[in-house]
Amino acid sequence: MTTFGMEFEIQGVSVQKAYRVLNEGGVNCEMPNSQHVTSENWKAVYDGSVSNGAEVVSPILNEHRLNEAVAVTKILKTAGARVDLATGFHVHIGLNAFNGNDSLAQFILNYYSMHHAISSLVAPSRLTNRFCKALEQHEAEAEAEFVRGGRTVSRDGNRYKSLNLMSTERHGTVEVRLHQGTLNGVKAIAWSQFIAGLIKISVNGVQLNENENLNPWANPRLRDSDSCALLLDTLVSNDCLNASTADWLKVRARTLQG
Repeated sequence: MTTFGMEFEIQGVSVQKAYRVLNEGGVNCEMPNSQHVTSENWKAVYDGSVSNGAEVVSPILNEHRLNEAVAVTKILKTAGARVDLATGFHVHIGLNAFNGNDSLAQFILNYYSMHHAISSLVAPSRLTNRFCKALEQHEAEAEAEFVRGGRTVSRDGNRYKSLNLMSTERHGTVEVRLHQGTLNGVKAIAWSQFIAGLIKISVNGVQLNENENLNPWANPRLRDSDSCALLLDTLVSNDCLNASTADWLKVRARTLQG
């Protein structure tokens, strides 16, 4: 079973206030001293990248619990939380979604070869953000080869990448850092399901990086909504993403592309 973790960086609401309003709103929330304590409840923690806010972190979620993000984001937004260029939304997928290093390596190749399509679903500011750097083709191929050789961490020890592999050892997950901050729970869920779909198609052995129709390895800092639509159709046809989620994401890509 695929497992998820969500991290919402927010401004305008302190750690203490986030903890209070979530509990008052019926969401079990903790305020641990350590950010990396695993809990069965949501957590409100400090984050050095936000100057006047907090990070709200989910427990380990399965597909059926993803909807908790809708209630959490509504409560935070009502309490005055906001997002800006300094905030991100990060999604973790547990390594249980993979069947070994070969499928993880294929995911790296599929993810970065399709980065121009994936980027159509995020704000343009994320494509030059130093906290979620996109790898060039030769860098991604080297990272995949490193993983195929039996390692599951980033070969250069840098976690500030669009796809962070340093979390494999710390959390037992891969972390996608590309998405901008959001207080839209529906958007957060759709993005999480999309990433899970990319992993599933990689585990199934589909090599998106060799599919000429998808224009693989285009500039990773481009945003291509047409390629995004083709990618979403590919996920749906391979039974890796729900068609209604794909349609919702297509509309979002076209809207962001303008």
